[in-house]
Amino acid sequence: MFAARWSWIVPLAGAALVFAGVLASTPPGFGAIGDLVFIAPRGPGGDAAAYALGAAASLALVVLIALGVACGVLDLLLRKLPRH
Repeated sequence: MFAARWSWIVPLAGAALVFAGVLASTPPGFGAIGDLVFIAPRGPGGDAAAYALGAAASLALVVLIALGVACGVLDLLLRKLPRH
């Protein structure tokens, strides 16, 4: 499974795009990464940063799994087709 290079690049790229898109559209933005990794924010700012990263990570994981299954099945079907 995942013999072709595209079959594992597509899910990773899709998950990265979803992660970046969610962070770009959520108010703390990409600053949430730095806030939670290097600083221990408290209060509403910390809650917003944790929510943004949690939402981005969970949606990216769903996309990674869905695209991984779809690309794996497509790769398997393409390898099973008779070649002329």
